Parts: sequence; C-alpha cells; structure tokens
Amino acid sequence: MPHDVVTASLNARDKSGRIDVRFGADMKTVIVSRRALLSVASPPRATEVRFLQYVDAFCEIAASGLGSKEAGGDVVMITANDVRRWRRAWQSSEMAGIRTAHRSMPPDAASSKRVA
Repeated sequence: MPHDVVTASLNARDKSGRIDVRFGADMKTVIVSRRALLSVASPPRATEVRFLQYVDAFCEIAASGLGSKEAGGDVVMITANDVRRWRRAWQSSEMAGIRTAHRSMPPDAASSKRVA
C-alpha cells in the first residue's frame, strides 16, 4: 500500500521509534518498539540511523496488517514478533521468485547458474 511518511523520530531514552504516516486518506501513528528495531537487521542496533534506514519497512509492516492495532486503529504498534513475521514472509516470497526464475530459464542456463 502506498504511504507517505510525515514525521519519523527515535526516542533516545527508551530507543523506540514513532512514525506519523499517511496511508491514502488515513493518518496513522506507528510505534516501533526497541526490540523491533533490534530485530530488523543484523547486527542488532537501536540507533537513529538504523531506525531511519528501516522506516519504509516499518510502514510496510503496518500497512500489511502485521502490526498490532491500538486505540481504535489510529496507532499501530510494531513488535519484534511483527518484524520476524514480516521477514519470514519476505524471505519466502524471495525464494518463490528465485524458484520461478530458475524454472523459466532454458535447461542450459539453469545448470550453469548452479552454485556448488
């Protein structure tokens, strides 16, 4: 779902993020827990740089419905479990794309692309 980030900030004290984002006509607040921020990439870091690198990913998680809705649906909480579910879904779709691309190659090309 297309989205526009209005503001994004990291609370330096508790290392949680807040994103005000517009999904179409709806304005949502996405709260990213410290553990979600630590889970989004390796090595785990709860820094402003990491948060800003993954703002779009957190918005995707919120848009996909993987986040927990709070306060009448205007606030979406992203937890470490939400990030893990999103990563699994992303990795399985990547693997499906690789399998599809591999099947669509001619037999000569498919065998030459194999890695030992």
